Amino acid sequence: MHRRDALVLGATGALAMTIGEAVARTPDDLTGKVRHVVNLYAAAWNAADMDAMAALYTGDVHWVNIVGMHWRGKTAVDRAHRVFFEIMFKGVPLRLEEIESVTPLPGGAVVAVVRWSVGAFRTPVGEQVPPSRDRMTLILVPDGDRLRIAHGANVQIDEMAQRSDPISPARE
Repeated sequence: MHRRDALVLGATGALAMTIGEAVARTPDDLTGKVRHVVNLYAAAWNAADMDAMAALYTGDVHWVNIVGMHWRGKTAVDRAHRVFFEIMFKGVPLRLEEIESVTPLPGGAVVAVVRWSVGAFRTPVGEQVPPSRDRMTLILVPDGDRLRIAHGANVQIDEMAQRSDPISPARE
């Protein structure tokens, strides 16, 4: 076999494996894996189990919280969540409303957009926040046969502003 033929055969084999992996990883498989992670996240939140929540993060996780704080690294993200749970989120219910989208990325990573229902809470300065809906973007990366959170960003949905969304299905 000539070197050129071996290279073509090797490249073809690599392409076949890539296609085979893509076929094996159907959207339903990804959505199921994402659903598993967000269900674990909700269960940890609702139990105020910060150890279980931290187990969902990669070591180099980044987190942007609902008011724009940006935490870097598992130690910082875990510490910040623990502090805020102690002063305002313990006992505040979190319920998954919908996984709005799951988009695969190269290397097995996934971007997921999920919508939550969040119970009322009181901020550290004493302001009462009524129950709300949040939209969270998660970047999940493979770790063995499961996904871990490498990045999370959370935004509270402004219900009044939703009525002015120019591409909302309700407006089309």
